[in-house]
Amino acid sequence: MIPESIDFLMRGGDHPDEEMNNFEKQVAESAFNAVLTRTQYAELGYKATYNLFHLYNFYMTRNPQIVKMLYRLQPYPEYIEMEVTQNCPLRCIQCEHTYWNEDSSQNTALSFKNFKNTMDQFPNLHWAGNNALGDPFTNPDYWKMLKYLDDKHVCQEIYTTSCLLKPTQMEKFVKTNAQIYVKFSLDGATKETYEGIRKNVNFDQVVENIKALDYYKKKHHKHFPEIHFHFLVMKQNYKEAEQYLDFLNSLGINIGGVMYSQLLHCFPEIEKNTFMPFPKELFAKLQAKGKKLNIPVSFNADALQAKPPANECVAWTMPYIFPDGSVISCCCMNEQNRRDWQRKTKMGNVFETPFREIWNGPAYKKLRTCLWNKKIKEAHPVCEICNIYDINNLSDING
Repeated sequence: MIPESIDFLMRGGDHPDEEMNNFEKQVAESAFNAVLTRTQYAELGYKATYNLFHLYNFYMTRNPQIVKMLYRLQPYPEYIEMEVTQNCPLRCIQCEHTYWNEDSSQNTALSFKNFKNTMDQFPNLHWAGNNALGDPFTNPDYWKMLKYLDDKHVCQEIYTTSCLLKPTQMEKFVKTNAQIYVKFSLDGATKETYEGIRKNVNFDQVVENIKALDYYKKKHHKHFPEIHFHFLVMKQNYKEAEQYLDFLNSLGINIGGVMYSQLLHCFPEIEKNTFMPFPKELFAKLQAKGKKLNIPVSFNADALQAKPPANECVAWTMPYIFPDGSVISCCCMNEQNRRDWQRKTKMGNVFETPFREIWNGPAYKKLRTCLWNKKIKEAHPVCEICNIYDINNLSDING
């Protein structure tokens, strides 16, 4: 039984809806027991563990009861993604940023003031992915932003090449309280392949940073942040996908997991020479190799061939915000090389309108109503090209 004071610390009080309240009590119970029985969660503490378990249970859920409840309540967001910059020194061959023709004035860093004002609009924030399409470490306030949320026990993750960091800076991640994942964008098992994809990145420097993060974790006896890897499958590297696991195993570090993805969207600049659908034959091979090496292997939703029906989409529970304040419905809209179109079809701008007004406004209401009523193509223009959910085979979850 959770002591009342700890339950309040985690949940902030009972939810007014009985069904949601019961679910959140179950999450709190699991978090409480995890902190008492497992070292890594004792390290996080009650509040951060609850926040993490909340994300695991609700975001992108396939539980039909929770899906129905989320559509019924349309709860104010408790997870957020916000880009901290669109600046980047790299010219990676698969990235839309490399091919942009945008006005350079749009490629500015998010100020700490605007970051704080935005985050403060989400009073029950459990999770934040405050990364960037560019490199977040081009923003001089990025560490300050991480600390601001960390002090609130908001769980965080980062995708990074780490190319702008030195090994000694990796200790900063270890000294945070709720940095859950550091996910290295490492798309090759060899120096030649990786540097051919991630232009202006030094493979050896990245490997040195990875080892340094593992070193500091062991030095401070920390489980978190877990070290994860993200491998984007392309024509240039797919033959190294299996070898990649052997390479990671050779580093002698603790690996939290490896996620394989295909490129989110095939836009004209990458269609001929870079993009490829995720090879079917790789699924079983990578799973078998991961099991053999004791490395957890997963596949991003865009790589999976059997996708959930679009009328069960709950990706809208995690809004995505650009550095200029533009709010888009989910991260699935990115990587099309159509940023101007994304701004034209945005849900609103959080620097101009309080987010709660945007959330309760006509664009978001239409999105949620149309998805639930199986009018997928009417929900939002991006839903027509969704590669996370299946827009053609819908379910009977709503009767």
